[in-house]
Amino acid sequence: MQLRIEKIDYEGNGVCHNNGKVLFVKGSLKDELVEAHLVKEGKRFSIYETDQVLKKSPLRKEATCPFFKSCGGCVFDIVSYSDSLALKKEMVEDLFRQQGIGNFDLEILSSPKHYGYRNKISLKVQNGQFGYFEEETHQFVPIKNCLLAKEAIQNFLQDFSLLNFYEGSIMIRVNENDELLLAIETQDLPKIHEKILLNHKIAGILLNGKCVYNAPFFIERMDHLLYKVHAESFFQVNFDIAEKIALDIEKVFTKEDVLYDLYCGVGYFSLKLARIVKQVVGIELNQKAIFNAIYNASLNNISNVSFHVGKVEDLLEKIPLKANKVVVDPPRSGLHKNVRKVLKEKKFEKIVYISCNPKTLVRDLQDLLEVYEIESIKLYDMFPFTKHVEVLAVLKLK
Repeated sequence: MQLRIEKIDYEGNGVCHNNGKVLFVKGSLKDELVEAHLVKEGKRFSIYETDQVLKKSPLRKEATCPFFKSCGGCVFDIVSYSDSLALKKEMVEDLFRQQGIGNFDLEILSSPKHYGYRNKISLKVQNGQFGYFEEETHQFVPIKNCLLAKEAIQNFLQDFSLLNFYEGSIMIRVNENDELLLAIETQDLPKIHEKILLNHKIAGILLNGKCVYNAPFFIERMDHLLYKVHAESFFQVNFDIAEKIALDIEKVFTKEDVLYDLYCGVGYFSLKLARIVKQVVGIELNQKAIFNAIYNASLNNISNVSFHVGKVEDLLEKIPLKANKVVVDPPRSGLHKNVRKVLKEKKFEKIVYISCNPKTLVRDLQDLLEVYEIESIKLYDMFPFTKHVEVLAVLKLK
């Protein structure tokens, strides 16, 4: 079917209309004429995938990654990096405008590294090959390398066969010292070849959640702070951008502030902001992350921070220390409705919202803007060439 693309949506797909139905077209760019086939039929929309570009956008270039079409993760690998930033900016601005948040001309900060920036990747393993599931499917795509991963991870993948397992998954993390942390999930009985330990700095190996070599964590250094990061804990994936976000967040706070850091993880923002404010209270559901956060505070001799494990929506009203400002860094699902309810009731002076999903951010803003107003919004290219973009929204009480 021939389709003429009208615009790009917030998922990085081309958009057009046919007989009153919205069509989302993977692998296409604005103003292109493409030949595409149907992937999924819906009542209000359908999803297509590009087979051939009949009329190319002037922005289009050859993909750098050889697995671009089969993997589908790096939707903007077919344009230059500067054009990818412009497209992400346009995507978020369109989303905000369509959902009634407002008309914005947003700044987007670029990533110093366009490739080799990810300090963590998670791979599927089938028939002894590693790879990803194709975007939004469970179709396994074997790869030889991932250009987004840091060099130490890419080097390790060349020795993957020495792990001797054939079905399952593997998560690989690396710190600034190129120390690797591996978490393997498999029903096989892998025998780690000694060359793995000789060729790479292995901080630890976990097998089905149990540490089988060295330690289940490593120490990371960022901005003169040390962080103990467990294999299963959330931590910032692109350090360069994470530090840019942290610097902008610090401008919101003073030494008189008491703040809640909701969804605090291992305490990345908590510890940075503790150097500026009077007191920080961190809340996080992942128990291992909270153990790490408590350890990290001690490791850095920071005493004006406390951490609590549990659901944010359950603990937020039970914390005895009252805060005047809040940092929220929720998962892609955004804020629980009960969290939004409490945020509106407590009427904090400011809410600093770090979002990895503009769609759920918009939903949350539509609710929070009953009580708050937007002071500033800024975009950060945390994941170059993917559809993802980080958004920092600062809200103030009306």
